[in-house]
Amino acid sequence: MPARTVTIKIRIDRCKKCLSCVRVCTAFNGVYEEGPDGYPVVARPEECIQCLICHTVCPTNAIVHENYRKTMLLKTLMKS
Repeated sequence: MPARTVTIKIRIDRCKKCLSCVRVCTAFNGVYEEGPDGYPVVARPEECIQCLICHTVCPTNAIVHENYRKTMLLKTLMKS
């Protein structure tokens, strides 16, 4: 079964451009980068390990992992 990539969206209406997600993810996988307008962009979603640290550090809950639960369920089922 092919690896699944989580769909990550940044809600610009909530984002305050603090770039906490960029800093924390750069320490691990570099999924995010600062965009030309100062907002974070999802540059490499295939590198996401779904640790949700970016979601945890975001002060405005602007980061949404859309298919996180489905992906985690599939991983759990594949282990059994």
